[in-house]
Amino acid sequence: MVPDLSKIPDSPGVYLMKDSSGVIIYVGKAKSLIKRVRSYFQSSANQTPKTRVLVRQIDDIEFIVTDTEIDALVLEANLIKKYKPRYNVRLKDDKRYPYVKVTTNERFPRIFLTRRRRMDNALYFGPYTNSRAIRSTLEVISKLFLLRRCRKPVVPGKSRPCLNYHIKRCIAPCKASIDEEEYNRRVMKAVRFLKGDTAGLLKELEERMQSLAEDQEYEAAAEVRDQIEGLRCLTEQQIATSGIEDRDVIAAVADGSTVYLQIFYIRHGSMVGKADFRLEDSGNAEIPAALAAFIKQYYQDSPIPPEILVQEEVLEKELISGWLGQRSGREIKLQVPYRTEKKKIMEMCLRNAEMAMRISRLEKGLSEASLIALNELKDVLSLEKLPQHIEGFDISNISGTNAVGSMVVFKDGLPARDGYRQHNIRTVKGIDDFAMMAEVVQRRYSRLIKEDSPMPDLILIDGGPGQVGAAKSSLDSLGLDIPLIGLAKRFEHIITPNKGSDEVIILPKTSPALKLLMRVRDEAHRFAVTSHRRRRSATLTHSQLDAIPGIGPGKKKLLIEHFGSVENMRSATPEQLMEVKGVSKKIAERIQEHLGGGSSVDADSG
Repeated sequence: MVPDLSKIPDSPGVYLMKDSSGVIIYVGKAKSLIKRVRSYFQSSANQTPKTRVLVRQIDDIEFIVTDTEIDALVLEANLIKKYKPRYNVRLKDDKRYPYVKVTTNERFPRIFLTRRRRMDNALYFGPYTNSRAIRSTLEVISKLFLLRRCRKPVVPGKSRPCLNYHIKRCIAPCKASIDEEEYNRRVMKAVRFLKGDTAGLLKELEERMQSLAEDQEYEAAAEVRDQIEGLRCLTEQQIATSGIEDRDVIAAVADGSTVYLQIFYIRHGSMVGKADFRLEDSGNAEIPAALAAFIKQYYQDSPIPPEILVQEEVLEKELISGWLGQRSGREIKLQVPYRTEKKKIMEMCLRNAEMAMRISRLEKGLSEASLIALNELKDVLSLEKLPQHIEGFDISNISGTNAVGSMVVFKDGLPARDGYRQHNIRTVKGIDDFAMMAEVVQRRYSRLIKEDSPMPDLILIDGGPGQVGAAKSSLDSLGLDIPLIGLAKRFEHIITPNKGSDEVIILPKTSPALKLLMRVRDEAHRFAVTSHRRRRSATLTHSQLDAIPGIGPGKKKLLIEHFGSVENMRSATPEQLMEVKGVSKKIAERIQEHLGGGSSVDADSG
């Protein structure tokens, strides 16, 4: 089975091939991602046996867009080092960065360094690029919390403690010197410290020390005091050993109320991976606010690097920076890059966020043509977001009779017929298209307000300044500020309300945005005319047939289908009326009498 390749762009970058379990099995680079990836799924005649085996294993393909092929080459090397894919050629001297492992998947958890991260439900922190610093950290943690690091099975009260107990590096749960609940409290304190919550942990320890001192438990208070001093010492060491070579790069793009975010992970000066996120229901999705919301959520339980790069200044920057500093126990730089090197990586991150948004649109069924038209429409009308939800209105009547207002819905540039609505005009008598338009718009959006339903991104009126002004007055009376335009039929000019001399926008006939508006306007007109004809026919039929006793909906339908119109029934003979199933001699006489038609049925007939 060939994976979906429609999302892959014609750009330089790196592709990551995964098997059915989601494991990365191959990482490659390309000047054109789509051309290179497609080549794997063409004729296998010229492929090596290894490549043919690889292709059979591919279940999914991810990619990262880069500026140049050189950037792709560097990134490819970093990702091969990180993931060690099965089908890549790898250097034997490749090293793994260490993790801190806390075996929360077993009783009396251990804490130690490891260079392999397994799917075993344990907690892992890292990877750490400075092995010396993290080893020093573990030494201090051992002194502070006395957690075990050996592999010896724990059988409380039945085992002899090892050397770590005698040199005061372990509290020896094997000796039954501590119960499991108290031991686990120590474990969670160590976990909080590794997550960066040094400030919260210090405060908790200080309160405990004070409480113990007040209870005159001076020996226990002195032990907690030593833990506090050790934590403060370790925090100072972390600040001294942390360079600016570790950083996260965050870029975001908005699409309506959804924000797509991309994070690049830079470790030891090299990019080692990326992650995609999205924020839903973000209102107007302003980037500074979205970045602030994301940072506050993401870094609740994620490692905090000493530097975080963002594309724009975030809201509440000082407050968030202070919070990050408290969590990590060191100063965190939260800044917009201006230097060439950092700015370049930010631009690459931003392009990948835009690509993620583009893929999401395609997955939602938004065609390339619709995307082009909607983007142009957004720019032409200076809209805050892409007009993916458009509602179009038109009025149809003959000399003011049987007036109908239609409302059609377009989503992602295509008709959404389940959202179409017909409004029979109630309050307007005679010919007054402006008042009719005002009534229909008022009824539509007052209902949406009452139902607390989402409003459209754009309203299109079939008509000129008069109809547009009437619709605008209805929106104003409801306190709504929805983008509103009209499209005049004669010259296909876009009418905007309250724009003075700039009231008309003229687009070329080849404009995708204009063509989309014309489709919405024409569909609203078609639906209005169809609704008007249906209502006029129903009114006519009702006024002539529904008043006749004995004729229900079924017989009425059969009569209309048989004769075609009430006029033909009026000129029909009784015998012809009785040809319709269910029409008796008595009913035929009633029809004749009511419609004032031909001669009645003789008493002796049939």
